[in-house]
Amino acid sequence: MNTIDEEWTNDTLQQKFCDFSLSMSETSDTETGSIANTIIVTHSMGGLVMASALANGKCNFEESTTWVSLSAPMLGSMAGDFIQEFCRGDYTNIVAGVLDLLGQCPATSSKKSVSYQNGKHSFPKTNAADTAAQQAYKGNVSAAICSKSYHGVFSKFTPSSLGGGSMIPHKSEENDALVEFQSCLGGLDPELFGDSYWDRFYGVKLNHADTGFLTRDGLFKDSQKPFKWFECLL
Repeated sequence: MNTIDEEWTNDTLQQKFCDFSLSMSETSDTETGSIANTIIVTHSMGGLVMASALANGKCNFEESTTWVSLSAPMLGSMAGDFIQEFCRGDYTNIVAGVLDLLGQCPATSSKKSVSYQNGKHSFPKTNAADTAAQQAYKGNVSAAICSKSYHGVFSKFTPSSLGGGSMIPHKSEENDALVEFQSCLGGLDPELFGDSYWDRFYGVKLNHADTGFLTRDGLFKDSQKPFKWFECLL
Protein backbone atom coordinates (compact mmCIF):
# COMPACT_ATOMS: atom_id res chain seq x y z
CA MET A 1 0.00 0.00 0.00
CA ASN A 2 1.70 3.12 -1.23
CA THR A 3 0.63 6.02 0.96
CA ILE A 4 3.80 7.96 0.09
CA ASP A 5 2.87 8.70 -3.51
CA GLU A 6 -0.84 7.91 -3.89
CA GLU A 7 -3.61 10.38 -3.05
CA TRP A 8 -5.94 9.39 -0.21
CA THR A 9 -8.85 9.59 -2.68
CA ASN A 10 -7.32 6.87 -4.88
CA ASP A 11 -9.85 4.06 -5.38
CA THR A 12 -7.23 1.33 -5.61
CA LEU A 13 -5.52 2.44 -2.40
CA GLN A 14 -8.84 2.52 -0.55
CA GLN A 15 -9.71 -0.96 -1.79
CA LYS A 16 -6.32 -2.24 -0.62
CA PHE A 17 -7.04 -0.88 2.88
CA CYS A 18 -10.34 -2.75 2.88
CA ASP A 19 -8.94 -5.98 1.44
CA PHE A 20 -6.09 -6.06 3.95
CA SER A 21 -8.49 -5.41 6.84
CA LEU A 22 -10.87 -8.10 5.59
CA SER A 23 -8.04 -10.64 5.51
CA MET A 24 -7.30 -10.26 9.23
CA SER A 25 -10.32 -12.20 10.50
CA GLU A 26 -11.97 -15.40 9.36
CA THR A 27 -15.32 -13.98 10.47
CA SER A 28 -15.14 -11.06 8.05
CA ASP A 29 -17.25 -11.37 4.91
CA THR A 30 -15.44 -10.58 1.67
CA GLU A 31 -18.67 -10.77 -0.32
CA THR A 32 -20.35 -7.96 1.59
CA GLY A 33 -17.13 -6.21 2.62
CA SER A 34 -18.07 -6.52 6.29
CA ILE A 35 -15.03 -6.40 8.58
CA ALA A 36 -15.59 -8.27 11.85
CA ASN A 37 -13.58 -8.98 15.01
CA THR A 38 -10.71 -6.80 13.87
CA ILE A 39 -8.72 -3.95 15.41
CA ILE A 40 -7.79 -1.41 12.76
CA VAL A 41 -5.13 1.19 13.55
CA THR A 42 -4.48 4.08 11.17
CA HIS A 43 -2.05 6.97 11.44
CA SER A 44 -2.16 10.32 9.69
CA MET A 45 -3.40 10.13 6.08
CA GLY A 46 -4.26 6.48 6.65
CA GLY A 47 -7.27 7.72 8.60
CA LEU A 48 -8.50 9.65 5.58
CA VAL A 49 -8.03 6.62 3.34
CA MET A 50 -9.98 4.37 5.70
CA ALA A 51 -12.76 6.89 6.24
CA SER A 52 -13.11 7.50 2.53
CA ALA A 53 -13.19 3.78 1.82
CA LEU A 54 -16.09 3.46 4.27
CA ALA A 55 -17.83 6.50 2.78
CA ASN A 56 -17.52 5.01 -0.70
CA GLY A 57 -18.96 1.67 0.39
CA LYS A 58 -15.81 -0.31 -0.34
CA CYS A 59 -16.14 -2.01 3.05
CA ASN A 60 -17.96 -1.60 6.36
CA PHE A 61 -17.38 -2.32 10.02
CA GLU A 62 -19.31 -4.80 12.13
CA GLU A 63 -19.88 -3.84 15.77
CA SER A 64 -17.13 -6.27 16.77
CA THR A 65 -14.52 -4.19 14.93
CA THR A 66 -12.57 -1.39 16.59
CA TRP A 67 -11.02 1.48 14.65
CA VAL A 68 -8.22 3.40 16.38
CA SER A 69 -7.28 6.61 14.58
CA LEU A 70 -4.06 8.51 15.25
CA SER A 71 -3.55 12.12 14.09
CA ALA A 72 -5.86 11.90 11.10
CA PRO A 73 -5.98 15.12 9.03
CA MET A 74 -9.73 14.94 8.49
CA LEU A 75 -9.95 18.59 7.40
CA GLY A 76 -6.60 18.41 5.66
CA SER A 77 -3.25 19.81 6.72
CA MET A 78 -1.64 23.17 6.09
CA ALA A 79 1.55 21.17 5.52
CA GLY A 80 0.03 20.12 2.20
CA ASP A 81 -0.48 23.75 1.23
CA PHE A 82 2.92 24.78 2.56
CA ILE A 83 5.00 22.21 0.64
CA GLN A 84 3.35 23.20 -2.64
CA GLU A 85 4.06 26.88 -2.06
CA PHE A 86 7.61 26.15 -0.94
CA CYS A 87 8.31 24.09 -4.05
CA ARG A 88 6.92 26.99 -6.11
CA GLY A 89 9.50 29.29 -4.53
CA ASP A 90 7.20 31.25 -2.21
CA TYR A 91 9.44 30.65 0.81
CA THR A 92 13.18 31.15 0.97
CA ASN A 93 14.23 31.14 4.63
CA ILE A 94 13.27 27.58 5.52
CA VAL A 95 15.25 25.57 8.02
CA ALA A 96 16.42 22.14 6.92
CA GLY A 97 14.43 20.50 9.71
CA VAL A 98 11.14 21.44 8.06
CA LEU A 99 12.22 19.70 4.87
CA ASP A 100 13.13 16.65 6.95
CA LEU A 101 9.50 16.66 8.07
CA LEU A 102 7.85 17.37 4.72
CA GLY A 103 10.24 15.85 2.20
CA GLN A 104 11.90 17.35 -0.84
CA CYS A 105 10.46 18.94 -3.95
CA PRO A 106 8.51 18.30 -6.04
CA ALA A 107 5.59 17.70 -3.71
CA THR A 108 4.13 14.22 -4.15
CA SER A 109 0.50 13.66 -5.13
CA SER A 110 -0.04 12.27 -1.64
CA LYS A 111 1.09 15.48 0.05
CA LYS A 112 -0.89 17.65 -2.35
CA SER A 113 -4.05 15.66 -1.67
CA VAL A 114 -4.07 16.58 2.04
CA SER A 115 -4.23 20.33 1.35
CA TYR A 116 -6.63 22.03 3.73
CA GLN A 117 -10.31 21.59 2.92
CA ASN A 118 -11.78 24.60 1.10
CA GLY A 119 -8.33 26.19 0.97
CA LYS A 120 -6.59 27.74 -2.00
CA HIS A 121 -4.92 24.46 -3.00
CA SER A 122 -8.01 22.27 -2.65
CA PHE A 123 -10.47 21.25 -5.36
CA PRO A 124 -14.27 20.89 -5.23
CA LYS A 125 -14.05 17.10 -5.70
CA THR A 126 -11.57 16.74 -2.85
CA ASN A 127 -13.59 19.08 -0.62
CA ALA A 128 -16.66 16.89 -1.16
CA ALA A 129 -14.63 13.75 -0.45
CA ASP A 130 -13.36 15.38 2.76
CA THR A 131 -16.93 16.00 3.94
CA ALA A 132 -18.00 12.44 3.15
CA ALA A 133 -14.93 11.04 4.93
CA GLN A 134 -15.66 13.14 8.01
CA GLN A 135 -19.16 11.68 8.25
CA ALA A 136 -17.80 8.14 7.97
CA TYR A 137 -15.13 8.94 10.55
CA LYS A 138 -17.62 10.25 13.10
CA GLY A 139 -19.84 7.23 12.63
CA ASN A 140 -17.16 4.56 12.83
CA VAL A 141 -14.10 5.61 14.83
CA SER A 142 -13.83 3.87 18.21
CA ALA A 143 -10.87 5.68 19.75
CA ALA A 144 -8.51 8.43 18.67
CA ILE A 145 -5.43 10.45 19.47
CA CYS A 146 -5.44 14.14 18.52
CA SER A 147 -2.68 16.48 19.61
CA LYS A 148 -2.78 20.02 20.94
CA SER A 149 0.98 20.61 20.95
CA TYR A 150 4.01 19.89 18.77
CA HIS A 151 6.23 20.01 21.87
CA GLY A 152 6.26 16.28 22.29
CA VAL A 153 8.61 13.73 23.79
CA PHE A 154 12.26 14.69 23.29
CA SER A 155 13.69 12.58 20.46
CA LYS A 156 15.50 12.80 17.13
CA PHE A 157 12.20 14.09 15.69
CA THR A 158 12.09 17.11 18.01
CA PRO A 159 13.97 19.64 15.80
CA SER A 160 11.87 18.99 12.69
CA SER A 161 8.66 18.98 14.74
CA LEU A 162 9.49 22.31 16.33
CA GLY A 163 10.20 23.70 12.89
CA GLY A 164 6.99 22.33 11.41
CA GLY A 165 4.85 23.45 14.29
CA SER A 166 6.18 27.00 14.21
CA MET A 167 6.98 27.63 10.52
CA ILE A 168 4.09 25.96 8.71
CA PRO A 169 1.21 28.47 8.66
CA HIS A 170 -1.20 26.34 10.67
CA LYS A 171 -4.65 27.71 11.40
CA SER A 172 -4.13 26.99 15.09
CA GLU A 173 -1.21 26.66 17.49
CA GLU A 174 -2.83 23.43 18.65
CA ASN A 175 -1.07 21.09 16.23
CA ASP A 176 1.36 18.16 16.22
CA ALA A 177 3.64 19.87 13.63
CA LEU A 178 1.61 18.48 10.73
CA VAL A 179 -2.01 18.07 11.83
CA GLU A 180 -4.10 20.52 13.82
CA PHE A 181 -6.27 19.39 16.69
CA GLN A 182 -9.39 20.79 14.97
CA SER A 183 -8.59 18.88 11.78
CA CYS A 184 -8.00 15.66 13.70
CA LEU A 185 -11.38 16.05 15.38
CA GLY A 186 -13.07 15.66 12.01
CA GLY A 187 -16.34 16.87 13.47
CA LEU A 188 -16.10 14.97 16.75
CA ASP A 189 -17.01 16.88 19.90
CA PRO A 190 -13.78 18.24 21.43
CA GLU A 191 -15.32 17.55 24.86
CA LEU A 192 -14.85 13.83 24.13
CA PHE A 193 -11.09 14.27 24.45
CA GLY A 194 -9.33 14.09 27.79
CA ASP A 195 -5.65 14.39 28.62
CA SER A 196 -5.33 11.11 30.49
CA TYR A 197 -4.15 7.85 28.94
CA TRP A 198 -7.33 6.32 30.37
CA ASP A 199 -9.43 8.43 27.97
CA ARG A 200 -10.61 6.58 24.87
CA PHE A 201 -10.37 9.85 22.97
CA TYR A 202 -6.98 11.15 23.99
CA GLY A 203 -6.10 14.84 23.66
CA VAL A 204 -2.33 14.67 23.82
CA LYS A 205 0.69 16.97 23.76
CA LEU A 206 2.75 14.99 21.28
CA ASN A 207 4.26 15.59 17.87
CA HIS A 208 3.32 13.67 14.74
CA ALA A 209 6.12 11.14 15.17
CA ASP A 210 5.11 10.50 18.79
CA THR A 211 1.52 9.74 17.81
CA GLY A 212 2.81 7.21 15.28
CA PHE A 213 4.59 5.31 18.10
CA LEU A 214 8.01 6.20 16.69
CA THR A 215 9.34 7.41 20.04
CA ARG A 216 8.31 6.51 23.60
CA ASP A 217 6.12 7.59 26.48
CA GLY A 218 7.01 10.78 28.30
CA LEU A 219 8.20 10.38 31.86
CA PHE A 220 5.89 12.77 33.66
CA LYS A 221 2.86 14.15 31.79
CA ASP A 222 -0.23 11.96 31.43
CA SER A 223 -0.82 13.69 28.10
CA GLN A 224 2.41 12.21 26.70
CA LYS A 225 1.94 8.48 27.15
CA PRO A 226 0.71 7.02 23.82
CA PHE A 227 2.06 3.52 24.48
CA LYS A 228 0.38 3.34 27.88
CA TRP A 229 -2.83 4.64 26.30
CA PHE A 230 -2.79 1.96 23.62
CA GLU A 231 -2.08 -0.74 26.19
CA CYS A 232 -5.00 0.42 28.35
CA LEU A 233 -7.24 0.72 25.30
CA LEU A 234 -6.79 -2.91 24.44
